[in-house]
Amino acid sequence: MPMQTVQDLFEHELRNMLAGERTLLDALAQMARESADREIRKAFTQHRKQTQGQIRRLERVFRMIGRRPDASSCPGIDGLQKEKKTFMRQRPSDELVEYCNIGAAQKVERYEISSYENLIDMADKLGLTDAVELLEENLQEEEAALNTLKVFASEFDVTDEIEAEVQSRE
Repeated sequence: MPMQTVQDLFEHELRNMLAGERTLLDALAQMARESADREIRKAFTQHRKQTQGQIRRLERVFRMIGRRPDASSCPGIDGLQKEKKTFMRQRPSDELVEYCNIGAAQKVERYEISSYENLIDMADKLGLTDAVELLEENLQEEEAALNTLKVFASEFDVTDEIEAEVQSRE
C-alpha cells in the first residue's frame, strides 16, 4: 500500500523504531559482555533495561492508534550493526573493542534521538498528545544515555593503545 499521509509515515517510522529498539536489546547485552570496565558494563545493562521500557511505550503508542505493535526492520540500526561486525573482523584488542562500543553506542543514540524527535513532531501534528508524552520519555532516556557515553568517551584511557602504536612503529 502506498504511503500517502503523515499518519502513514508516522506508523512506518513507529514500526522502524520498534524494530530498532528490539534489535538493540541484543546489541546492548553483547556490549555489556564485551566490557571490562564495571561502570561501562553497568551503563550498557541499565540502558538495556530502559530499552525494554521504551519498547513497551512504543507498543502503547501502537495501541493508541489502533494498530498492532508489529515491527518491520530498521535499516539505520541494521547498518550500524553491520559496521560493528565489519570492525570486529579486524580482531581488535579488548580495550579497542570497548572504546569502539562507546563510539558505536553514541552513533546509535544520535540516530534514536533524531528518530524520536521526528516521531514526536509527527505525533504532535496528528494531535496524539498521549503518544507525544510517551515518545518524549523515550527521547529523554536516549539523551541521558548519550550524555553518559560522552563522559565515558572523554575519560577513556587510550594510553596503552598509543604506547603500543608508537612501539610498533619503532
